[in-house]
Amino acid sequence: ENEREDSLLRDPWAAALAGPDGMAWIAARPPESVAPIIIRTRYFDDFMQRIVREEGVSQVVLLAAGLDTRAFRLNWPPGTAVFELDQAPILAYKEQILQTAGAQSACTRHVIGVDLSQPWAETLLAHGFEPQRPALWLLEGFLFYLPNETIAQLLDSVTALAAPGSWLGFDIMNSLTLTSPLTQKWVEMQARSGAPWLGTMDDPTAFLGPRGWQVSLTQAGAADAHYGRWTLPVVPATMPNMPHNWFVTAVYTPGTK
Repeated sequence: ENEREDSLLRDPWAAALAGPDGMAWIAARPPESVAPIIIRTRYFDDFMQRIVREEGVSQVVLLAAGLDTRAFRLNWPPGTAVFELDQAPILAYKEQILQTAGAQSACTRHVIGVDLSQPWAETLLAHGFEPQRPALWLLEGFLFYLPNETIAQLLDSVTALAAPGSWLGFDIMNSLTLTSPLTQKWVEMQARSGAPWLGTMDDPTAFLGPRGWQVSLTQAGAADAHYGRWTLPVVPATMPNMPHNWFVTAVYTPGTK
């Protein structure tokens, strides 16, 4: 993406972080198979920048942060704290690459090695997260690798730590995506690569609404998530009996209807 004149994002550390394996992975795939990742990244970039600037949220939590470099490549307002949670070896690898490159974060950054399948809230609190203040939570690009019960546990843990006015973003597919002929090629590709899709959510609004979240849904190709890159047909985000891979955003407003 960095090599394109019309790039939707700039990540000068991406190639080093990907390494030879990552570069081989992307070289073996046609552009249309990578476009959803680029669109998703840009969509959540825009979402996060809007929330911290327009809503004044200064705590950002990246769950399963992986090789995410938003703490470095986005323009954060002064006083923003970004908490990156993931398995310690992954974060250590990223730290080595970024330090070698001389990367400088544009925020106060907290790197927290945890196993998200185990209790992690106390570790986040110990690193200075303030649950009485609104936060922006991002769970991008990994929920579909988890069993549904684990997804529910993660989102319940987020809700337990969320102050009113907190925001949430994640991507999730519905169960029909795993069985539809329209998406069969993608599902099979994931299985062959050893990272099968598992997790689904058929109605994010019904799941999150009773927990106090006001939900918005969109998907790649929609007017707010197109960026001139989506080439496939687009169906409405709530059309029934169709596979969907949603971008979910929500604001925490407990006690309201």
